[in-house]
Amino acid sequence: MHDFLLELQSIYAQIAETQFGRLEPGMSEAQVVESYKKTSDTLSCLHFRIGKIMRYHLVPLLESIEDISEDDEQDLFETAQKISAYVSRADPGLALKIYQGLLERSKKNQDIAGKIKYLYWCGITQHFLSREEHGKILDYFEEGASYVGQYHQFEDPETRSYIHRCLGNTSMVYYMMNNTQKALEVDESAFSFWNGLMFSGKDLDFPWLSYFLTCLTHRHINLSETVHNDPDSETKEGLRRLLETSVTIYKLYQRNRESFSVFGGTRFEFMLWEAQFLNGLISFDLLLENVEKKKAEFHPDDFSPDAMYVKHDLDAYLIFYAINKQSLRNKREEIIALVSANAIDYFSKIPKSVNPMEVASQLINSAKNISSAFEPDEQLDFVLNMTTFRHIPTYAHSIMVARIATCLTKYLTKKNPQSFVGSFGITNEDQVNDKAEELCRFAHTSGLCHDVGKISYAANPYIHARALTEGDFDLIKRHTIDGKTMLSRYDGILQNEGHIDVAWGHHKYYDNSGGYPDDFDISGSKYRIMVDIISVADSIDAATDDVVKSYAKPKSLEEICAEIQNESGTRYSPAIAEALKDDELQKALADIIANERGTAYHTAYQHAWS
Repeated sequence: MHDFLLELQSIYAQIAETQFGRLEPGMSEAQVVESYKKTSDTLSCLHFRIGKIMRYHLVPLLESIEDISEDDEQDLFETAQKISAYVSRADPGLALKIYQGLLERSKKNQDIAGKIKYLYWCGITQHFLSREEHGKILDYFEEGASYVGQYHQFEDPETRSYIHRCLGNTSMVYYMMNNTQKALEVDESAFSFWNGLMFSGKDLDFPWLSYFLTCLTHRHINLSETVHNDPDSETKEGLRRLLETSVTIYKLYQRNRESFSVFGGTRFEFMLWEAQFLNGLISFDLLLENVEKKKAEFHPDDFSPDAMYVKHDLDAYLIFYAINKQSLRNKREEIIALVSANAIDYFSKIPKSVNPMEVASQLINSAKNISSAFEPDEQLDFVLNMTTFRHIPTYAHSIMVARIATCLTKYLTKKNPQSFVGSFGITNEDQVNDKAEELCRFAHTSGLCHDVGKISYAANPYIHARALTEGDFDLIKRHTIDGKTMLSRYDGILQNEGHIDVAWGHHKYYDNSGGYPDDFDISGSKYRIMVDIISVADSIDAATDDVVKSYAKPKSLEEICAEIQNESGTRYSPAIAEALKDDELQKALADIIANERGTAYHTAYQHAWS
């Protein structure tokens, strides 16, 4: 293997092992800050070394990739595997570049087996890098799946395995795109193929079985779609077909139990129980009992992804029926209280050593269900404790944004109360004075929760230690959507409506001309002024932070204020940009930046170590 590839793998291994701060119990504020600075500097140096390897070795190799040896090809593939998000969550952007180079090599050399293999890895890596790039992901998987007609021409198990993976993931992407009709067409085609393999008794050791079950699961989801829109409106025929599909899935699973984890088994068992309940074959009480028995198979302190699914996702389904099924309305509050309490209790005990991304993944999937048991402030506190408060740099940044936003809000309520008219139901300046304290409290909580969705990727150290690539940015933009999801409710009630708008829209331009996400219209928000305030506070803290973002030289407060004023009316609110010209306000902000950032990091550290 080339020495530079070994070095590249070694560097990424160091990055993966490096955390933000070499922390120990009982550290002082100065020690915490110094630890974070040293670690950030280390990561920055590691990425500088990667840049040199890229420029002088890797890029030239990829440019002449069609001429490299088979050994070189294997070396590059192993390197991409070690740094890909799919394996180690180290650097999906660079891994994708390598996979794309290997794909081009296989095409030019007419290596069909290699082409299928790299189509799969390009697709799965692109999926992690930016799940919204459906077209790009689909192109890779569809092209790989197109070789299903030549399946039996390939003797090696690996190539057949990649055909299965591309075929199964093609329908997955169509479902992600909400193109159910096309997904079902793919599934029906795949169904015939996998069904033929099952009855021929061939390839039983290969992943076709997993994807066949996925195909059947998609059928189940399609049949249950009406149920999940309105549980009381599905026809008897529809419910019968749902039961038949669930029984088929369960039988297939039972015949091949050794191939599946508890996670898969529980999912298929619950599908059967759910269909039996909807067809009146078992009561809701028995459904509850079955779920409780399944939970009992896991130790109370088991916080693996499998256990989280069993102890949390199934509760989310139960809450859904308690809310939406008419026959359960007399038990609704009892069921919600019982199931939600179980889920809340379980999540509250998750140790901080568990990867925050694993916790966030579960919360994103079912936070809207569990929130039914909360009052707005309770829900917000729970979500923050399970996400933002578990990751020290994100928590420290959120504390700083909360303090800066509170300072800006306090100033504006006194000096420019007109800027709040039209938001928060305020119709005149006198109401601003009456609500000044309430608005400042809201600014504080908005700052704490504005990046709640960021926890989905925050534990990836490569994000914080270098200038962002286009791929990094695509990934980061997801945090606004995830934040909205975490703070919403399943039944459509926007329980924390103002906080949702802040989390969803704090990166959208003041005039709607830029920023993200595309589906947030800042001009229509009832909380626009707070979205604008958090946008400015976020920019100020990010630009002036000298603790973790060592890939860019920190700016002075004067510099970032000048930038905000230059973009007044486009990216930033004119009212806030004008306020930043005031010496009194700048002095107050300068005091926060100079004196409170260390405290913010220490507070986050103490919370994480408590």
